[in-house]
Parts: sequence; structure tokens; C-alpha cells
Amino acid sequence: MKNCILVLSVLILASCAHSEKVRENIDEGEAKILENGTLKVNGTEIYYETYGTGEPLVLLHGGGSDIHVSFGRGISTLAKHYRVIAFDEQGHGKSPASSRAFGFENTARDIAEALKQLNVQKAKFIGFSNGATTGMYIAILYPDLMSKMVLGSGLYSRKGAPPQFWDMMDKATLASMPKELQDAYVKTSPRPQDLIKMFEYDSTRMQKFKDIPEKSIRSVKIPVLIMQTDQDVATLEHGVHVTRLLPQGRFAVLPGPHDNFIGSVSQDSPAMAQASLNIMLEFLK
Repeated sequence: MKNCILVLSVLILASCAHSEKVRENIDEGEAKILENGTLKVNGTEIYYETYGTGEPLVLLHGGGSDIHVSFGRGISTLAKHYRVIAFDEQGHGKSPASSRAFGFENTARDIAEALKQLNVQKAKFIGFSNGATTGMYIAILYPDLMSKMVLGSGLYSRKGAPPQFWDMMDKATLASMPKELQDAYVKTSPRPQDLIKMFEYDSTRMQKFKDIPEKSIRSVKIPVLIMQTDQDVATLEHGVHVTRLLPQGRFAVLPGPHDNFIGSVSQDSPAMAQASLNIMLEFLK
């Protein structure tokens, strides 16, 4: 695997050994929002926030989430190095639902148009979970928009997750949505009654999930870091396979469950959050 870097769990132990110091680093206050607002794009509206200064770094949140659910505890660290631009996708967080069709490709087009309106011609990207899948679509559809990309816990084909995952998606109900995600939406959204719409957006998107053609993935020429956990939704074999398709692909594995990344509302390990941040920042520099 010449184009893979496998970061094994043992390499994270040094970070875990300093959990108190890491906790201070990862929780040291909220970053200051420099700019926020709502942009009209492609028949819908997208809410955004910016932090820090410097080279643009775009954050793409996961399904059932928003900017702060996926990245809340990592933004302050990232903003020390970049101009962080974070979006709530259609019907999530502070972005309203609309009658416009919802899906990975439409979200990719929304982000590209929003960045155009913000006068961003090229940026680095971090996508988590469904945001990672969206990130891959952006790289394919808008190759000149990206310089580097980190994709955490993403799926790029149906065979990348076990059959029981897709069975669960087909049978999903609002009651099966994690309570912390429901609570975060009700707390953040100006329209808490639209929680069911967000759920329907995300469940339908996964029920209709289509493989990204391998030829398209091979067309992504920029450096890409594929990150997963050893208990992720996507199999490790899927991550390795996608990394091998990418001309400049790299692969990193962290211990823990699907949401064991920076700032996720479900993530309860500051040490692991800091470790993942360190890996991302090292790759992106």
C-alpha cells in the first residue's frame, strides 16, 4: 500500500496518556464568530459561520447534525490556523428546509455556490460522516475548488457498510434517532418543529444511497486523507479500498466508535478529539 499511511491505535496512546492537558486544550472556550448569515443558493438557503483568518478551511457536518454538533469542540483549534468556513446543509441547524430535492450532489452544488458568493476560489476541506460523502462529490464535481481534503468516517459505496446498516436505515424512525441529535436540533434551529423534516431528509438520502463510481474517485487528484475508527459504520476494508483508488490518498485509523472525532456531540474523549485534530492539521499543512 504505497499510497496508504496506516495510523494504528497504538500511536494514539501518547495522546491518551495526557488526557488532562488535552481536555484543557480541546475545551478552552468557544471560538469567536467573525461572520455569519444565510445565502440563497440553488433554490434553497444555507446558513454559514466563519472563524479565524488565513487560508480557507471548509467544514462539512454529518447527517442529523449541524456545524456545532459535528465540529463544536474543534473549531477553536482549527481557527488558530485557518479561516474556518462552516455550513449547515439544507434543513439542518439554522438552514431551513425547502421543497428543493435533497441529496449529496445537491449539497455539493450548494456548498460550491455558497463559496463562490463568499469569494472563495480554493479551500481545504474537512468532512465528517455524510459530510465526507458530500466532500467527495465536491472534489469530483469541482476539482479546482479544493487543494486538500480530510474525509472522516464516510461511505462511498453501499458495500462499504455491512448489510445490517442498510436494513437499519430502511427501518429508521424518528424515535431511533439519537436523542442528543434531536436535542441539538431543537436547541439550535429557529424552527424546532421541523425536526421531522431533517430526519426525513437524512433517512431518505441514505435509503436512496448510490455508489460513487470508482472512475470518479480516481479522478480526484488532490491529496486526500481518509480517516476511520476501528468500530466505524464503514468497514476498514472500504477505507483502504477508497484510499487506493485516490492518486494521493492517505489512510488513518483511530480507536473507538463512528463519532470518535473532533467535537462530535456524542464524543466523550477529549484525548481522542485532540489526537484526530493533530492528525488532520499535520496532513493539511
